Amino acid sequence: MQRLVYKTVLIFGPPGAGKGTWGQILGRIPGFLHFASGDMFRSLSPDSDRGKAALESIRKGELVSDEQALSMWREQLNNLVTIGKFNPEKHVLVLDGLPRTPAQAVEVESDLDIRLILFLDSPDRDLLVQRLYGRALVEHRVDDANEDIIRRRFQVYDDQTNQTLEHYPKDLIQQVDVSQLPQKILLDICQHLDERLSG
Repeated sequence: MQRLVYKTVLIFGPPGAGKGTWGQILGRIPGFLHFASGDMFRSLSPDSDRGKAALESIRKGELVSDEQALSMWREQLNNLVTIGKFNPEKHVLVLDGLPRTPAQAVEVESDLDIRLILFLDSPDRDLLVQRLYGRALVEHRVDDANEDIIRRRFQVYDDQTNQTLEHYPKDLIQQVDVSQLPQKILLDICQHLDERLSG
């Protein structure tokens, strides 16, 4: 059976940068599918062995193991193809939260035809911390409710992301400042998409 190759836009960004928000917005565009690894992990049953292992890592501010993350991702994406929600020949995959490590980047090379990497970040990390606190209150997310865990997540994210992005050509990576007004963020994202996906 031939492995499917997905035309892909990757979204990178530290906790609180709005990866999920902007990914969901892009996912509403006809011909785009947003897939967030964070949602994938949070949808796990906390009573299952897989769920317990993943949630324990998330609560500590650590990453879920590469093997577990990729296994779940491939399984869920294949399910979306099977039920007709995603057509790899026609749709663009907006992938948020994966690959997270250099090893994952190598492992998914044969799955992804990467057209653009959107790197969402803010020069003011305190702004992102405040966003995470606000999200914790609204969504009751334990991984956002403790500042020590948040700072640990930033450290893990920065260490892993810098190494992971080195795997890709620099001209694929476009940084977007998420401390801007939302309409300016959207404009920047759409301009990058137009440049990389048109034609």
